[in-house]
Amino acid sequence: MRLIGGLLVIILLVLAGGIATGFIDLQRTQSGSLPEVSVRGGSLPKYEANVAKVEVGTRNETVEVPTVDVRKP
Repeated sequence: MRLIGGLLVIILLVLAGGIATGFIDLQRTQSGSLPEVSVRGGSLPKYEANVAKVEVGTRNETVEVPTVDVRKP
């Protein structure tokens, strides 16, 4: 996958460089248009979700932390 991505990046850079320097000249010969689409009716699906109740709170706890003693030789 990395190889394919790298090759695509290199190809895009070469194309961009060719267009920027004038080696590649792109000209539109015919204008385009989007297709006409009509949509009628329809409905969204209905869902029911039974989820667990989550309660969030705080509490105090005592935790023993080890001590570290550093001695230089």
